[in-house]
Amino acid sequence: MAGRVGVRDTLAKFIANPPIQNLNQVFTSFPKRINFQLNALPGQMTRSACVVFIQQERENRLAIGGAHNGWKRVDYTVILQLYVHSLHPNSEDAMADFDILIDNIKERLRSDHNFGDATGVLVWQGAEPVILGRYGEPATNQEGATDIFAELEFDVTEMIQA
Repeated sequence: MAGRVGVRDTLAKFIANPPIQNLNQVFTSFPKRINFQLNALPGQMTRSACVVFIQQERENRLAIGGAHNGWKRVDYTVILQLYVHSLHPNSEDAMADFDILIDNIKERLRSDHNFGDATGVLVWQGAEPVILGRYGEPATNQEGATDIFAELEFDVTEMIQA
């Protein structure tokens, strides 16, 4: 399945499997509500959800092989929106779990620039050459849990034969 749905689905499956420590849910669309209990392991103090968001796209046509034969290059700007909820009583422990989660997701992105797409067409290249991270300020809610928001932004390139 080509296009936005295919890119979003490929990336979500790549991020979700195998599981990343403290990443409990990966969504291809923003959920109406995030239940941090879902998929949580017994005793798991930090839980998170990831939303695969396509912010924008650019399409270029390349005439390779004549006027009626060529490729379309579509560059998607993808943002992984991360919602982290930690029950650690110590804020340093919550932040350590957050840092490990971010590092593990970036490591997964770097591990395969096709994000598991064996054809290399749907995802010709992803998270190259730049991964931009933006991080929200941790906040403590009334129950004492720490909530942290993050965004990991990068481009994903799809090549379509025209």
